[in-house]
Amino acid sequence: MEELLLKLATEADKVIATIREKSKDNAKIIEFQKEYKDNDRTIRPNQVGNIQKDKNVGTGEKAKLVKAVRIPIKFAKKIVTTATAFEVGKPVTLVASEENNLSKLLSQLWKSNRIDSKITELVRLKKAETQGAIQFYISDLKPESILNKILVKIGLKAQAKEIKSKILNNTDGIMTPYFDSSGNMILFMWEYKAKDSVSGKELNHVEIWDAEKYHYLNDSSGKMAYSIALKGNPLPHGFDRIPIVYVSQDQPEWFDVKEIIDRIEVSLSKLGASNDYSAYPLLQIFGEVASFPDKDESGKVLQFPMKKDDDGKYVNGKAEFLTASNAVESAKLELEMLKGLVYSISHTPDLSFDNVKGLGTVSGVALKLLFLDAVIKATINQGENTSMIERIINVMLSGIVKTTNTSLATEAQALYYDINFNSIIPDDVQAASDIIVKLKEAGLLSSQTAIKLLDLVENPVAELDLIKAEAPAPTNPVV
Repeated sequence: MEELLLKLATEADKVIATIREKSKDNAKIIEFQKEYKDNDRTIRPNQVGNIQKDKNVGTGEKAKLVKAVRIPIKFAKKIVTTATAFEVGKPVTLVASEENNLSKLLSQLWKSNRIDSKITELVRLKKAETQGAIQFYISDLKPESILNKILVKIGLKAQAKEIKSKILNNTDGIMTPYFDSSGNMILFMWEYKAKDSVSGKELNHVEIWDAEKYHYLNDSSGKMAYSIALKGNPLPHGFDRIPIVYVSQDQPEWFDVKEIIDRIEVSLSKLGASNDYSAYPLLQIFGEVASFPDKDESGKVLQFPMKKDDDGKYVNGKAEFLTASNAVESAKLELEMLKGLVYSISHTPDLSFDNVKGLGTVSGVALKLLFLDAVIKATINQGENTSMIERIINVMLSGIVKTTNTSLATEAQALYYDINFNSIIPDDVQAASDIIVKLKEAGLLSSQTAIKLLDLVENPVAELDLIKAEAPAPTNPVV
């Protein structure tokens, strides 16, 4: 790996090409994006965009293009959004092994960087496009900044540097993690296009991180090389590990039900096209009409003349409405079955109004059982999400003790975090409160644990201190 990076100075294009071989198939990711964001339904042969074709009808002046009915349904977005919400929709709770200055600082950085929302976006990217990443970097911090004011308030010294973060997505560039034989990420490359601030020309940019340094290259000189605009390039990035948290999965979240979704969209589109012709009354007339009633006339009568056929028999015309056959009911049944399979196989609860309007008041336990399929899926993925959040914590801690606040290095040695995932399903607070109060009265729970279990306050320890402060002071007995 070191030999590979040394060649960046002389053979940048070859090194970049070697690293790029480890990239995911970008063409496939673009397909996922088109299907997920742009409603492209021409990717697979059986999709509605390839089945329902526009037609040219008529000739001459009467020639026209008849647009086919194509109805895309955002099942993919529904599946991704719901799965993301059940896994990390409610911010996780970080429980530090001890409360010290380092844990206080990490808590403030977590809030200022909006890490909870970035975790949600990162999981959504993974499920929709199969990969995503958060990049952490060191930035200058002004003495009068809000973060420095907060640090002083909680008893810490003001800092000259701070840790910042941003999401790397597949729309803005191409990401390539480079793993060794043990599965450890030893390099990360980010490629993108952007205009040069001086020349205004669009340039190709490449950023590479290893465990210690940040490498920045572009093709402003006509070929890919280290940028001379960055003094000292490559530079130490300020962390003791690659400051990138990368997540990935093999296929998008809707992969297992994609064929069923395709069939639903085709069937619904064909049903819509059929309804355009037969859903509204269409009068068929057999023979010649002698008198046609006005649309506002009451007691409407159609008059047909009596005519003789070739055999001398009298024949009269007739009129009847064209109605659809039972095929519509068959299509409806198929659509209902297919919809149920989409939700069932993808472990996605159907939370449409029709499905939840009759629930009434249900207990928290019953509500969780109703969403058990989605909860099972979220629980299975909890291990991956735990690893992701642990990497985020470790990267941030390394940036603090190595660069932004080195005096806290000793506190990092004993600090670790437990990660508690929280459910988006509403709790039955009344039932939980009754149980916790009874356990507390029976001496089976401490006050601090009871407050924590209720999950109504952010800091149980601080809340307990407030309760003690508000309690009336004991009065001395009169002797």
